[in-house]
Amino acid sequence: MSIDRKSRLLTICFVLQIFISTVNSQAEVWLSTGDSLIKLVRQGDIGGSGPIGGNTIDVDRNQQFQDIKGFGAALSNSAAFLLYNSPDREAILNDLFNTNTGIGLSYVRLVMGGSDFNAVSPYTYDDATYEDFNLDQFSIAKDRDFVIPVLRDIIRINPEVRIMASPWSAPAWMKDSWTLYGGTIRSESQYLASYAEYFVRFIRDYQAEGIQIDTLTLQNEPEHSTGGYPTMLMPWDVQRDFIRYHVGPRFRQEGFSTQIIIWDHNWDASWYPMNVLGDPEANQYIGGTAWHCYGGNRYDPLTVNKAYPNKDMYFTECSGGEWDTHFGSVLGWNTQNLFIGQTRIGSRTVLLWNLALDENHGPIVDVSGCTNCRGVVTIPSWGGHEKNVEYYSLGHFAKFVRPGARRIWSATYEAEELESVAYQNPDNSVVVVVANVAWGETTKTFQVLIDGVYYYYQNLPSRSVITLIKR
Repeated sequence: MSIDRKSRLLTICFVLQIFISTVNSQAEVWLSTGDSLIKLVRQGDIGGSGPIGGNTIDVDRNQQFQDIKGFGAALSNSAAFLLYNSPDREAILNDLFNTNTGIGLSYVRLVMGGSDFNAVSPYTYDDATYEDFNLDQFSIAKDRDFVIPVLRDIIRINPEVRIMASPWSAPAWMKDSWTLYGGTIRSESQYLASYAEYFVRFIRDYQAEGIQIDTLTLQNEPEHSTGGYPTMLMPWDVQRDFIRYHVGPRFRQEGFSTQIIIWDHNWDASWYPMNVLGDPEANQYIGGTAWHCYGGNRYDPLTVNKAYPNKDMYFTECSGGEWDTHFGSVLGWNTQNLFIGQTRIGSRTVLLWNLALDENHGPIVDVSGCTNCRGVVTIPSWGGHEKNVEYYSLGHFAKFVRPGARRIWSATYEAEELESVAYQNPDNSVVVVVANVAWGETTKTFQVLIDGVYYYYQNLPSRSVITLIKR
């Protein structure tokens, strides 16, 4: 080979190396702005560089924390009814769950029967009018009307989806009130044994429908009782004994992989899960603790996390509503407190409340609960669907952070109102979400440092969010 030809080949190889290096150092950027003019839209890719200026959000793959199960919302009876009956059902479900054309939601909280959002009269799976300790009247038939068909569609669209089940009430005959609307679970052994069998039957029957239950919370909001919709008090010592003597041993006997999750109520009452976890016999059966946003602050679960680091954390409910309709306000609060805030302290999920509601914040039948809640999407009676701010805040995470991702260390600047969280996906891509949670005209300029390469971002507007993906 001549010297000239060798020289040309070396030059071509050198140029190709530069080109490949440049391509490999590119990072995708998706943006939502607080003024709602840009909502989860891909921007121009950012090329890697040396340090330029501004706060540095350093990302360290070597410092790894919890793995992520998913992001999503609840399939209430109302949401399932709307999705099932919508002529745009396939399009809506793809917008919610498709990983390519939608936001790829990956975790669903299934309401077991009645709650404050019911399109039919609230029910449980054993609405006997007598003490049916043998569960002769047990049936999930009502779920087959529209709940199970929607779940099957969701799993068909995104087979990665996992399901958490949560009851708002035990059957009325298991309660001191003999009604679904408020009251307390009976603590005598025969009631708790039947209730444990109730959960066993539920999981078995759902398995027979081809639907696996990943996690089960024993009671939604066990410190709340009202006559307006299905609720039930389950004192901490009753929950402890229920796990210790009944549902824990039965799940183990059945060989279920379903994890038992306790609490499922507000941030501000860590004493409840601390008491339940403090019993060694109950502790052995408990997979983790679930939290809601309606009381306390985002750091409160740390009390439990630090005391029991071997137990998982789940964030399972927070609703948007007409009390705050400002896009930037909701986007900033949700991103800061829920999606960044909860995963930075160890949560494996972040779930919002209703997947879908109609234009009247329903439908609701025979219940009186929240009258101005907002779903992730709105499905109005005239057809179509509207993507609400919750859709976009979820999308910045669910679309890019896949099940099995691990949270990794990233610098964050709370005092300067520039917050971040980072994850490494199973394919080794890195996802970094950065939020400017300041108000007013305060923009933020910063650089994200991944694997020794800086990605510079200039003038992120207030109450705005970017997701940066380094593949």
